[in-house]
Amino acid sequence: MKTTIQALKNRIESLETELTAMRRTLGATMEKKDPKAWDRLHIIGKEIARDWKLKKPSWQVVSESRR
Repeated sequence: MKTTIQALKNRIESLETELTAMRRTLGATMEKKDPKAWDRLHIIGKEIARDWKLKKPSWQVVSESRR
């Protein structure tokens, strides 16, 4: 369970980095993070992880759907 949570945290960090790079490339200004929104997002993520039924991790499902 800890490895799954750590994998999701790593993927979130990776996506945040990718999003920042995309914003810079497109000339968008940086947004200030809202701590309340991030706290809510983490709660939602925990709920999703608890109810996850697939054998594949969520990042893999998203990656395959983008192809």
